[in-house]
Amino acid sequence: MAVDKLYECEDFLVVNKPYDMYINSDDENEKNTVTCHIASHDSHLSTSSNPLFFIQRLDYSTSGVLCIAKNKTTAGLAGKLFEKRLTKKYYLAIVRGHPEFQVAEIRYAVGVDQTPDHGHRMSVVSKTSIAGDARPAHTRLLLLETGYYCGQPVAVVLLKPITGRRHQLRIHCHSASHTILGDYTYSDRTDTAPHRMFLHAIRLVLPLPHKPLDIQTAEPFFSDSQFSSKWKSHRVVYKYRSKEELLAACDDLDREYIVGVKYKDYRV
Repeated sequence: MAVDKLYECEDFLVVNKPYDMYINSDDENEKNTVTCHIASHDSHLSTSSNPLFFIQRLDYSTSGVLCIAKNKTTAGLAGKLFEKRLTKKYYLAIVRGHPEFQVAEIRYAVGVDQTPDHGHRMSVVSKTSIAGDARPAHTRLLLLETGYYCGQPVAVVLLKPITGRRHQLRIHCHSASHTILGDYTYSDRTDTAPHRMFLHAIRLVLPLPHKPLDIQTAEPFFSDSQFSSKWKSHRVVYKYRSKEELLAACDDLDREYIVGVKYKDYRV
């Protein structure tokens, strides 16, 4: 699959990462990487003749907006914005089930799953046992549409990670009893029918001092016939398929409280 460039300037390159693709690899024989598509296989290394600096990460199975700095100075600047939680990241996902809420606050601490054969899974950790690598995590969720995929209830949701922990969105959705469609890892390796995991980084806002970036991709799921042919809409809560509609949904997700909306608060 092609890696489409969404934006490029002297300091940054922003691409639309396909699903089921690595960002980079130390194995020079691995060609299924973003770096191989846009540069050389070793461009993520400081020893490269033209190094790139990945200031954010996306899982192998996750698609969407990926921002790359072209030099150390801008990488450091952008990294501080992420560290101070001044950036805004929005993800579109399709989850199993029909949520009974319109907005959810999910505040479960996240740590490495300690069970045998965890396969790089993360897990939620109770407040009384936060230790080691476990860290507080916070996700906001907005219900956009309910429907059916292959006759089974699913929902389209907009996710905003307030913190940035490994697998945070996936484990938070799973812990709220709405596992992301096609998430093999957090479905206990049972959700194998869908052709992909339905998690997409759809918008990134990077408030750079001189030239803020606000990068958005098109809605990726309904333009995919492998999904749309198996989808039946049930109820639209928020319109979101155009750029303007998605921006309005993001604005509502940013609000501390939306009048008349049913909330669900998940916390330890």
